[in-house]
Amino acid sequence: MFRINLNCTRILLFAGAFFFFVLLAVTLYSTEAEVRLIPPGIRPVNEPTLVIPTEFSYPNRPLALPTYRDASGKPAVGWSSKYIDTRRFASDQSAWIYYRNSDLKHLIVRETTGFNSGLRIWPGGATLVIEIFKGHASLRENVNPIEVAVMSKLEKGSNSADKSFYASNWSYARFKPEGSPFITAAKVRECHQCHSIAFHLTGDLIFTHLP
Repeated sequence: MFRINLNCTRILLFAGAFFFFVLLAVTLYSTEAEVRLIPPGIRPVNEPTLVIPTEFSYPNRPLALPTYRDASGKPAVGWSSKYIDTRRFASDQSAWIYYRNSDLKHLIVRETTGFNSGLRIWPGGATLVIEIFKGHASLRENVNPIEVAVMSKLEKGSNSADKSFYASNWSYARFKPEGSPFITAAKVRECHQCHSIAFHLTGDLIFTHLP
């Protein structure tokens, strides 16, 4: 009788532990999937210098790490790169930014007064990869990034409102140097808060003028 009860107890413990970890995984996934962001504003197509405040939110989309370069750092076909000697808000870090030539080709540039080089609004679907380095990495010799970030802009919809305004919905992801994702909800919001500043400086959520 004792042996039967002991076996039942073990089964119940293993089953309970299993369901606990499944529930934990589902909870973590749901928390990450439900991170919602508010655009810093939207710009009308016919008057892009005007910023209209927004109240709606959108989910931060999960992003995959694209094949953007080879092992030596050379951009993949269809990609280009630009070196940033000092990262904004991180003076002890540098970065290599990789961007798709097709996205740059469809970049909208509007010359305006009050902006250094006018507004630079990226097309829907634009994707940028930022390799972040400790110190300087202009030559990429014997140095590896400490992390890799990806930003991607949502494609515009087909309704009249989407056609009347430039999209400003960007999603964010972070990866370890070997390619495994490790972003958190707090970091998503931190990235969005920082890049929202660029919206008022450059016209979109990208600080750097490319190329």
